[in-house]
Amino acid sequence: MKQHRSVSVTALAGIVVLVAMTTVASAAPVPPKDLKLVGDHWTPWDPPAAGTDDYLIQKGDTLWDLAGEWLGDPYLWPQIWDENRYILDSHWIYPGDPLKRPGKPTVVSGEPSIEVERSEPVTDAGYGRGVPSTPPAELRTAPESLEMVANPWDVNCSGFIEPGYRASEARIVGAELEPLHWGQGDVVYVNQGRNQGIVAGAVYGVRRAGRQVAHPVTGDDLGVWVHRLGTVRVLAVQDNTATVRIEESCQDLVAGDHLVAWEEIPLPMVELPEFDRYDAEPTGGTTGYIVAIKDDLQYAGDGQIVHIDVGSGASAMPGDVLRLYRENGGLPRRMIGHAVILTVEPATSTAKVTLAVRETQVGDRVEAEVVR
Repeated sequence: MKQHRSVSVTALAGIVVLVAMTTVASAAPVPPKDLKLVGDHWTPWDPPAAGTDDYLIQKGDTLWDLAGEWLGDPYLWPQIWDENRYILDSHWIYPGDPLKRPGKPTVVSGEPSIEVERSEPVTDAGYGRGVPSTPPAELRTAPESLEMVANPWDVNCSGFIEPGYRASEARIVGAELEPLHWGQGDVVYVNQGRNQGIVAGAVYGVRRAGRQVAHPVTGDDLGVWVHRLGTVRVLAVQDNTATVRIEESCQDLVAGDHLVAWEEIPLPMVELPEFDRYDAEPTGGTTGYIVAIKDDLQYAGDGQIVHIDVGSGASAMPGDVLRLYRENGGLPRRMIGHAVILTVEPATSTAKVTLAVRETQVGDRVEAEVVR
């Protein structure tokens, strides 16, 4: 982790002595070279005239330490930098330059709540979802004959396939820690702030656009495989940046992952029918194909996530039960098991395999148990 240390510049016998920024566990960035005398001090920047309420940087000051003193949290040093953008490199501040003090930010701490304020300007083409900590109340009181076939990890750490997907402009651009990837509890920075509608306390889902998915039989382009990665909570906002904490992460987050409006995905509860591996008679329900398996696996079994080419356009709905089977030439088809649809997009769905008597694979068939 880098601490943002100041430099001290002193004119002595015509020689400028530069005291470099102190760092922790890493080499210091290269300091600016073109220093100039501004008033009674040396600086590479073009500072404005100090106002009556401005603070003059002292030898040994850092944005990190000043944020701890002024804002109560050193991680909020971008708040100070945002108010003083004449400083072109936040690693280097110079004694004698003025700093405008930011107002106390609205900082949110504690555990995330399901009832949170969402910032509508950040969207993900209508399919972004978040990480619920418990099932919705109406599902918790469902009849005993229904089974909850999925958990929050299944729905919030899977993904979806979307044609023409456009990623949000709100993206993770860095963090106060040095590693190039971050997980739960880490504090990261986003390239949008209050000017773009970000508000303190809001919770956002995090997404990453993956590869294009081609249909295994027709070769048609089905769209972009979009991964759900977790949630972040906004701690503080600046004009065009925000400081957020990773609340839940399905995998490591990296710079470039984008934020979307957070919404809870209901967990489907269904009454699973009996499975007969020798009952190869068609149900007459909608049919389709498995087109991808989560994590790009070749095979899937009980509990794993698959993507199919049946969506809302074919009347698919979350909670629909699917038969899984494999064509067998002129012989009875080979029955594999059951899957339940978790989320639905226009042309595809994401489903969980709830029972498999043999492994299923991309290209295997699906058939709705219920005829609509």
